[in-house]
Amino acid sequence: MWLYDLPMSVGLPLFVALVVGASCAVLLLLRRWVFRVAPQGEEWDRVLSYAVGAYGVFYGVTLALIAAASYGNFTEVDEVVLEESSSLASLYRTADLLPDPQGRALQEQIVQYTRNVIDVDWPMQARLQIPAETDADITAMQQAIAGVQPTTPAEILYVQQSLDRFQILIENRRERIALTRLALPGVLWIVLGVGALLNAVLIALIEVRNLRVHLLMSSMLALFVALLLYAIAGFDHAYAGPIAVTPEYFEDLLEGLFRE
Repeated sequence: MWLYDLPMSVGLPLFVALVVGASCAVLLLLRRWVFRVAPQGEEWDRVLSYAVGAYGVFYGVTLALIAAASYGNFTEVDEVVLEESSSLASLYRTADLLPDPQGRALQEQIVQYTRNVIDVDWPMQARLQIPAETDADITAMQQAIAGVQPTTPAEILYVQQSLDRFQILIENRRERIALTRLALPGVLWIVLGVGALLNAVLIALIEVRNLRVHLLMSSMLALFVALLLYAIAGFDHAYAGPIAVTPEYFEDLLEGLFRE
């Protein structure tokens, strides 16, 4: 989607301008027809007010629920990324207790894996592609732990702790990758698009003699709808677009714990 390729400073104003412009265009197209066919008296306004009121409730609730769901997906991905980085930090600390050279090798593999997550996995996930290059790093970590030959009860305990934390890392990594293509179903985008069009049509059907007032009213409602739609689109693919989960948790590890 072209919207994900633009920074927010460009994409948001452009998207708002498109939605508001389309709403005003619908108004101008229907305005003459409304004045021609609308009956004199209060019946037209009364019936239309019922329709606009009922539609506003339905579409408003739909927008709110979908926005909440998309933001929920976004926060879920962010929590998964945080959990994976935390499991990496925990495994790195535990590796410091293992005998060398396996302990040092494990720490080096953890650092390498973290860099590859940032430099390789994230760009691929931003393109909605499933990354697999870091599988080799995971295998190397596993081999480093398996290569430890504990000679004391303490080392046996440290190896077991390393295996437990490594298993948690595997689960967190798998969940992060599995959420790469998490998105709203396409039918919901059809609902949102048709709903935005119907909103513009119903506003255009209101009989307002002053064209400037009518355009202002239509533009204000379209502006709010556009902002919500942009936010939903931004949250929809958590790794892509201007509103995206970033690898900052992994970057913090490289700049902090792994430099100690």
